[in-house]
Amino acid sequence: MRSITPIVHPVRLACGVVAGVLALSAGTAQAQSVPPETPAASGAVGPLATQAVPGVRPPKSQPKPAEALPGGRSGPAGLPQAIRWTENWSATPAADAPLMDKIKHIPIGGGNTYLTLGGEARAYYTDWQHAALGLRANDDNDPLQLRLRALADLHVGEHLRAYVELGDNREFGEQAATAPNRDKIDIYQAFVDLSIPLGKAGKVTLRPGRFEMPLGNGKLVGVREGLNMRFTYQGVRATYILPGKVSVDVFALKPVDIRPGSFDDGPNHAIDFHGIYISAPNRILGFGTDAYWYEVDRDRGVLREGTGEDRRDSWGARLWRRNATIDLDLEGTYQSGRFVGQDIEAYAILFEGGYTFGTTALKPRIGLRANVFSGDGDLTNGKAGTFVAASPRLPLVSEAAFFNLSNLMDVYPSVTVKPREDVTVMVGPDFLWRNRKADGVYIGPAGSSFEPYASSRFTGTDLNLEASWQATKRMQLRLFETYFAASDSFANVGGKNGNYLGAQSTYRF
Repeated sequence: MRSITPIVHPVRLACGVVAGVLALSAGTAQAQSVPPETPAASGAVGPLATQAVPGVRPPKSQPKPAEALPGGRSGPAGLPQAIRWTENWSATPAADAPLMDKIKHIPIGGGNTYLTLGGEARAYYTDWQHAALGLRANDDNDPLQLRLRALADLHVGEHLRAYVELGDNREFGEQAATAPNRDKIDIYQAFVDLSIPLGKAGKVTLRPGRFEMPLGNGKLVGVREGLNMRFTYQGVRATYILPGKVSVDVFALKPVDIRPGSFDDGPNHAIDFHGIYISAPNRILGFGTDAYWYEVDRDRGVLREGTGEDRRDSWGARLWRRNATIDLDLEGTYQSGRFVGQDIEAYAILFEGGYTFGTTALKPRIGLRANVFSGDGDLTNGKAGTFVAASPRLPLVSEAAFFNLSNLMDVYPSVTVKPREDVTVMVGPDFLWRNRKADGVYIGPAGSSFEPYASSRFTGTDLNLEASWQATKRMQLRLFETYFAASDSFANVGGKNGNYLGAQSTYRF
């Protein structure tokens, strides 16, 4: 059974060349610098991985992370970032700089106008054994993903910017096709930023177009780095920033509908996504505080509770803090609205924290991640209790993404070490349960579900290993291994053990 979790499908956006380089025509649209799937708090390092969780302060010895919102703080100067439009190439390269550096800042005319060119090539080999954990037959899959990107970023002074990014996405050797891995050359992102300075009162930035949009820590509204096509949206986003004090983000969007041909993506008119996200650093005893509301309206959602129209509001708050030794992130979300004629009463609680021994050999970090996503305890009471994330970061559980974030509870202790400054290794077991016995086990990005069963809620254990090597400032290599050991109760209803191996190389310039 399919879930209502939005698998963002690509969008069509008319776009052309403005100011001699690019012009954009954008229609209306939907929705962690954007974090990679492994947040900085879990030990990611290097210019491609230090795209830290927005709002989480890095150790004082590190530069402040980029902010993944229009007009926000850019990343460290001269380094590629996971979210490309958060990069900072404002400095003029030296006359004898290599060509790869010179194309990052091409002066145009006089004044502070310049063009940045760049791109990405990523190869990602993945090997699943029982990708659906037995929910369907023949669920092994070992495709090779190939992601290519080319971008142009025009800055006209401090207040006008135009950005366009083309993408080509292929999948080879697959036993079962994965839609977000297949999209021939298309407009991946295209937007204009218009910033209005307000003096000491900050500034407002308006962004119409097509773009990536992680929110907060990127767990419930994320980027989907594990597949070729990240979540992208088309519409309008406006951001007010008072530096160091507060940011207010307002958006009205549609997800991009991914189609396999060339230049055929377009907005998914069956889904609307709009809301507001407010973030204020160091507001409560040194903790940052976030508050948000957003609504996702889907013409058709599918859960154990039924199939039909879903109008779902998410009301949430977050506390976060990070210094050189301690990192903490606590978030709670309550969902209301209507689904198939029933009142929605669902919730999620997400916690992540750790302690880093920064002066000890290997700089170990002892971490704990714990999450609760509600399920429906009574399918006959007229209440819809299953939580549904807007655009979830499924590797929140593991890179294997065996499970969806519905009717799920997990506890994940971990140890992260750094054999070298450019190498990070994290290991740990993730223990998983159903929240409610009357609800199913939701599998994978599509959220298809095992039938509810009356025995133990314990589902099984993921044994996880993640390793990354920042080989150069442009090249990163990553390795993932997850073995899922099914519980007896899960195995008795057809659940199977699963295994995932992933090997990824990413080059950004």
